[in-house]
Amino acid sequence: MNLGHRAGWKILRMPAARKTRPQPDRPPIEGAVASELPPSLAPQLATLATRIPPGAHWSYSIKLDGYRMMARVENGRAKLITRGGHDWSAKMPALIAELEAMNIGSAWLDGEVVSLNAQGTPDFNALQNSFDRGAKSANLVYFVFELPFLNGWDFRAARHEDRYTALAALFETNEQEHVRLCSSLPGDPSSILASACGLGLEGLIAKRLDSPYVSARTDTWLKLKCKLRQEFVIAGFIPRTDDASQVGKLLLGVYGPDGTFKSAGGVGTGWSAKEAVKLRARLSKLVTPKVAFVGGAPKPDRWSKNSSTGKVSWVSPELVAEVEFAEWTPGGQIRHASYRGLRDDKPAREVVREPQGAANSPNAAGSPSKATVRGGPVSHPGRIIDPTTGLTKLDLVLHYERVSHWMQPHLADRPCSFLRGPKGVTGELFFQKHADTAAVRGLTLLEPSLWPGHAPLMVVNSEAALWSAARANVIELHTWNSRSGHIDRPDQMVFDLDPGEGTSWEHVQEDASLVRLMLQELGLKSWLKTSGGKGLHLLVPLAPVHEVAVVKGFSQAIVEHLARAIPSRFVSKSGPSNRVGRLFVDYLRNNRAATTVAAFSARARPGLGVSMTVDWDDLPLLTSGAHWTVANAADELSTRTKDPWSDYWSTPQLLSTPMERLGFKPLKPAR
Repeated sequence: MNLGHRAGWKILRMPAARKTRPQPDRPPIEGAVASELPPSLAPQLATLATRIPPGAHWSYSIKLDGYRMMARVENGRAKLITRGGHDWSAKMPALIAELEAMNIGSAWLDGEVVSLNAQGTPDFNALQNSFDRGAKSANLVYFVFELPFLNGWDFRAARHEDRYTALAALFETNEQEHVRLCSSLPGDPSSILASACGLGLEGLIAKRLDSPYVSARTDTWLKLKCKLRQEFVIAGFIPRTDDASQVGKLLLGVYGPDGTFKSAGGVGTGWSAKEAVKLRARLSKLVTPKVAFVGGAPKPDRWSKNSSTGKVSWVSPELVAEVEFAEWTPGGQIRHASYRGLRDDKPAREVVREPQGAANSPNAAGSPSKATVRGGPVSHPGRIIDPTTGLTKLDLVLHYERVSHWMQPHLADRPCSFLRGPKGVTGELFFQKHADTAAVRGLTLLEPSLWPGHAPLMVVNSEAALWSAARANVIELHTWNSRSGHIDRPDQMVFDLDPGEGTSWEHVQEDASLVRLMLQELGLKSWLKTSGGKGLHLLVPLAPVHEVAVVKGFSQAIVEHLARAIPSRFVSKSGPSNRVGRLFVDYLRNNRAATTVAAFSARARPGLGVSMTVDWDDLPLLTSGAHWTVANAADELSTRTKDPWSDYWSTPQLLSTPMERLGFKPLKPAR
């Protein structure tokens, strides 16, 4: 496999475009738009995949092991900008000089800076050492693979294939010694990937030929890695037992969708003795008594080999390490890890668990092929439905498959509404209260007489129906407080704790305990779940004997009592202006036909939080109403040894005595 035409690094080229110069009023490529050069531009990011996508509509190139770098050229003057937006031009003067020698008027280029070893392949450790020496090494090379802007034209909406042809034409007469074109590799992608892995390279990048350039993580760019590998933030270290001047182990973490910093395990190999000393010296300057992880020092999970944290020196989470590893455990820890180097080009706050897109099963977004899961085929499985995490439609479908047996008791016999999002959380969302049996198979339709004047209500009474709903782009499921056998008599009462602007999460946690305490004083037991969004839900199981109006009226009386008793914390009126710094306990969920998001439902908002049942004892450990997401909710359930709501179903409660204690007298129905 030839990978280089200089110093052993062969990059194969696609045919160059014609050299004819475009007319000023005619786009040089289809889809280009006349535009000023923007002052900044974020790069497009690839989604991790574990299988090669099907079809011939993809191009492949080597995944370079270096620093992602955008080059901005204006009036012939060049700058090199990191993925985090930092100007690194002064660190790489030789590359700047070559960029300015290319006779480009104005452009944005996208590429990767690497350091080539004696064999002509990228060496990440050598790259770091080059910067330690002031980046004077002649082995630094800037491989360019994208052309979003050129000479007054915005190419981003054009096809990747056409952008690349224009880029190849630009380099045909302008390639420099250290600024080079990173070309597409023709041939069978499976063979190319196998050869790349055999040569010790990181993997391949696959790009859809018809894809635009988007400053976000997308499923039209895929990364096919030889091994799992990503960045982690260093949260602490353990010195080497036989030489305290060296690092023996690094404790690692990632940021979750809700911004919390979580443990991801550790790494204790991959560095030389010299590097271990340098790491220890650098980390020693960041030592702090504070543990950065949410919830404090992590407890070892069942996969952990080293349970000792007594010798740990905790550090401020500022340094980012690149780590290669075998797998993620169900508890969110990495196994068989090996350190690859520090990443000074990436801000620590941007380090998250790298999403694994659904294109890893043969289903890239936009491809006509389908994935097949337990419930049946999934169309467009690789479509990213949450750009903030890279989670895909297939991720959502698999979430519902894995939580369905937990979720079914919360759905059984309850009228249900759907929130559907065919284009994901950033696209148009629409609420559906009545059945579309053609799209969602297995739904139970209730008798129209149960809700006169409306179309038949729908019920998700089987796991198969839930799976079908997920395949039909249903993101959220909301249920009534009553079941079909007693439609006018609720068997649960809901309190939705909705924090206002400026209300801290600690405030929400404390208020949940206060609401629980008041309910206990009234003689009522309540169960807790996260909302999947900003707040918490308290549910009170009821014997289905009280009319809807009684339950709603009593819940309102409870909320009004709280607002009178503790006005500094609670309000009884909704609306943003009424609850700044305070909390509205929403009792309106208890109206007839009102719904609440079901337990284990995803939420159609950035991060794809999940509403999860919680033991009251674990309330202090929660970090937000979206503590769990589609990425980790099912893993959390797989480790639970006890259902915190196991007694919920066998605790039907009457409201007669609690209403007397509060002094609430329900209105008699008009005759």
